[in-house]
Amino acid sequence: MQPQEIVEAYLDAIARHDVDAARGYLADSGFRYESPLAAFDSADAFMEYNALNMGILQGIERVKTFVDGQDVCTLLVLSIQISEKERVKAVNWCQVEAGRIRRME
Repeated sequence: MQPQEIVEAYLDAIARHDVDAARGYLADSGFRYESPLAAFDSADAFMEYNALNMGILQGIERVKTFVDGQDVCTLLVLSIQISEKERVKAVNWCQVEAGRIRRME
């Protein structure tokens, strides 16, 4: 799979709330996730965190994707519901190495 296909498959799994499938696209070692809310050096810990938050996610709209070699940047609109339905704009930047997402911001 090409880097963009890997990132799209990961996002599809997240949209389906399929933690195991999503985890399969993340590197087993050397993984790093950073955001304004959290940081993880373990793909397993990152997916445990995601599993706790997936209940509010109702959908992912991909607005635009940019690819530069192993870097894939996707502009997203996340449909979430806590008490009210909301649409939240987000950017997801992934670096793919050896067929797995190694870094995500």
